[in-house]
Amino acid sequence: MTGLHFIIGGISIFIAGEILLHGLVRWLRSTCPWLITQADEHPKLDADGLRSFIRHGWDPELGWVRKPDTSGEDVGRDGAAAVYRIDATGARHNPGFSERDPEILVYGDSYAFSRQVGDAEAWPHLLSRQLERHVANYGVGNYGLDQALLRLEREFADHPANLVIMAVVPETMSRIHAYWKHYSEYGNTFAFKPRFVLEQGALRLLPNMVDTPEAFDRLRQFLPQLRKHDGFYATKFRRDLLTFPYLASAFKNPARTFGLIARALSDRLGLTEDAAFMQVMRRNMTLNRQLYADQKATDLFAAIAERFATFCRSNGAQPVFVFLPQRIDLEFMRDGSHYYAPMVKRLSRSMIVVDAGPALLKNDPDTSLFINDRFGGHYSPVGNRIVADLVRSMCKDILVDDSTTSDVDK
Repeated sequence: MTGLHFIIGGISIFIAGEILLHGLVRWLRSTCPWLITQADEHPKLDADGLRSFIRHGWDPELGWVRKPDTSGEDVGRDGAAAVYRIDATGARHNPGFSERDPEILVYGDSYAFSRQVGDAEAWPHLLSRQLERHVANYGVGNYGLDQALLRLEREFADHPANLVIMAVVPETMSRIHAYWKHYSEYGNTFAFKPRFVLEQGALRLLPNMVDTPEAFDRLRQFLPQLRKHDGFYATKFRRDLLTFPYLASAFKNPARTFGLIARALSDRLGLTEDAAFMQVMRRNMTLNRQLYADQKATDLFAAIAERFATFCRSNGAQPVFVFLPQRIDLEFMRDGSHYYAPMVKRLSRSMIVVDAGPALLKNDPDTSLFINDRFGGHYSPVGNRIVADLVRSMCKDILVDDSTTSDVDK
C-alpha cells in the first residue's frame, strides 16, 4: 500500500508539474518566442504581418531587401528615433553625396547599414566625408554574407565602382548556414533565404524556395527541403523543441529550458529587462563561435568570401572584407577568445581584410560604442566614427594606388 501511495504521489507530482510547465510556457511565449513548441514546426504565418512584409521588404531572390525610395526609423529604448532614407538605387541616403556616382560600394548586414543612427552618422557616410567620395551603402539588416554577395552580383552592373567593401558581423557564419531563419531565430517566420552549400570543394546555390507571394501559403510543401538543408533544424531547433510531455522534453536540455523560463518570468514580472533575450544572444554567439572551429563551416565561409573577391576583380573592382564585431564578440575578445581571428588570417591571404575588433577594444568604456537597442546593440555614433576612421586609412592607400595606376596607363 505504501508503494502504491508512492507511485500515485509521484504521478500526481508529475501531472502537477506538467500542468504548471505547460501553463507557464503558454503564458510566457508572447514575450519569449524562444520557448518553442510543436506548433512551431509548422507555424501559422500572421496574415497582416505577411502582407506588410511582402509590400515593404520581401525579395523573391534574396529573401528581403531595402526597397528603393522608402524611408523609416529605428526607435531606441530612450524613445529617440534614428531616421533613414533609401534612395532610388536601394542604397541608404548619403547626405551631400547621393547625387554623385559612387566610387565605393558597401554591402553587408545591419552593421554595414548602421542601424540605430541617422543617415549622417552612419560610418559609410562618415567615410564619404573623409574621402570626399560617394560611398554607396547597400547594407541590409540580418543579411548573411551569402545574401550580400548575391545582391552585389545582381546589382553591380547597374552601379559599378572601383572598390567594394563587404562588411559583416562575425555572426554571419551562422547566417550562411540558415535556409529558413525561423530554425535559428525562433519566430522569424517570414525570413526565407537562399544559401550556398559546398560540394566537393565547389559552391552550389540553393535558391530561395519561397520566391512568390503565393508560395508563403504553400509552406508545408517546402518543409522537407527546408529541414534538410537548414544547418540548424536538427542541431538546434529540434533539440530546443518542447513536446508532450513538456517535463520530459525540458530535461533534454534543462539548463537552457529552465534558465530561459526563469529569465522570461523575471522579465514578465518586471524584475529584470531582457534577461531572456540576453541568454538567447549569448547562447547563439557561443554556437556561432563553435562553428568557427568546424572545418566544414569555415571552408564554406572561405569559399563564399573567395567568390566575392573573384567577382570584384573580374569586374575591375578592389575587394575589401571588413569584420564588425558585436558587443558580445568584444566580451569574448576581452576574455582572450578572438575566435574569428583564424578566419581573418585565412582570408588575408587573398584579399584585404579589416578587423574592427582591436580598434573598438581600445575604446573605454566599451558601452559608449553601442546603442542599447532591442537587437543586441548596434554601433553608436562613437562606434561608427571608429569604424569609419579604420576603414578610411585602408581606402586611402587603395585609392592612391588606383590613381597612380591610372596616371601610368594614360
